[in-house]
Amino acid sequence: MKKMKKSLLLLSVFSLLTNVASAKNISLREIPTLITETYVFAIIFVAVFLLLAIIISNIIAIEGGSNPKDPGKRKMWFWIFAILGPISVYLYNFIMVIPNIRPGPAEDAFGSTNLIATLIVLVSYILIGFILSKTMKRGKIGNWFPSKDK
Repeated sequence: MKKMKKSLLLLSVFSLLTNVASAKNISLREIPTLITETYVFAIIFVAVFLLLAIIISNIIAIEGGSNPKDPGKRKMWFWIFAILGPISVYLYNFIMVIPNIRPGPAEDAFGSTNLIATLIVLVSYILIGFILSKTMKRGKIGNWFPSKDK
């Protein structure tokens, strides 16, 4: 059952990706759908990059001693993914989506969607990461935003 859910999720993500990437000469009438797909894709990017940050944080072993370096490594990987996520969304839209939009009114209607999607990824990633870090402050994810009082 779990494998079926995962495969359905992957199938829907790949079909969304191919629909957006294979569209040629997107007209003004199709722009609202493209904007919605772009925002949904941004949310998927947030989930993927958060999942990667969680996996890497859990892979990094806890170091003993008086000056362990593992919390800094977890924090560093969180911020690396905080930078890579928005850059990935921006580049994907810039390379794969925007060239397929017809110049003129359709391009103007899509206008700032790429920037908004990039900001959605950045703000959502940091906000959800902060919430996760504070709710799991005794775990490895708690190192992303450590509490001052210990």
